Amino acid sequence: MNIRVGHIGLIAGMAFVLFSCKNAPSNNHGPIVLGDSSTIVTENDPQKLKDLVIDLQPVIPEPENKDSAEAKTPVTAATDTSKKTKAVAASPNVPTALPDVAGLKAEFKEVTVLVPGLSAKQAGRTNLQNANGAVYTFTSGNLNGSTIKLTGNITKVSQRYQSVAVLKNELGTLPIDALSTTTGWEALKGSNNQYKITDLDQKSLEFPNVSASAIRSAVMKAAKRHRFSRRKVAEWENSVHRVRAVNQKPLYIMLRSVMWKIDGKDANGKIFSKQIRVDMPM
Repeated sequence: MNIRVGHIGLIAGMAFVLFSCKNAPSNNHGPIVLGDSSTIVTENDPQKLKDLVIDLQPVIPEPENKDSAEAKTPVTAATDTSKKTKAVAASPNVPTALPDVAGLKAEFKEVTVLVPGLSAKQAGRTNLQNANGAVYTFTSGNLNGSTIKLTGNITKVSQRYQSVAVLKNELGTLPIDALSTTTGWEALKGSNNQYKITDLDQKSLEFPNVSASAIRSAVMKAAKRHRFSRRKVAEWENSVHRVRAVNQKPLYIMLRSVMWKIDGKDANGKIFSKQIRVDMPM
């Protein structure tokens, strides 16, 4: 009897527990259904809606097409080469390095002048960076037929010279200053900053056209200038009594000096002009 009552009490207690669990509130709302507004949690507080992660905007490079890149490379190179070729063609006088050879060399700020094979002694200051000209005395080498080589943007090279009649006989050598000629400026022919020196040979030199009496008078004045005795002056004058032309022996036409004028533009486009003179010892 007591055992039945115990079983009945146990069953009754278990039933009570099951009933209590069934009526207890549940925190599980089930799965979220799309479109069901009751399952969407909304928040109106902007502070809680603020993004705590910085918005990154990475730059993602496009995939490199190696074939296309390689195809473009020779085209670009060809274009650059074409541009450089056109630039060179537009500037006929392109500055070039001068050869390292012996010769007359004048280094101005805007231009360097070289006459290979010509030896000459410079007069005055050797630094020509701020000079407009230079004077030299011929020592050795060839003038006629030589080439003037230049650097810089050269537009024109001109030449002029002075010739003089020289009397040579058993009495000696006597320059006749009154029988001299100075030519005008003549443009030299050339290209690529190289210009040929011409018309300085004895046959090409110009001379004055004067009478026989003018020749004798010029010789007499030259002899007196050298302070010869009266007898010597008379001998010099008598040595040309049969001469009818300045280039007739014993008179000879010789080069006294040659001058070159170099015109061009510096790196800033400013026009410049430089002159070089080479004197021949008498």
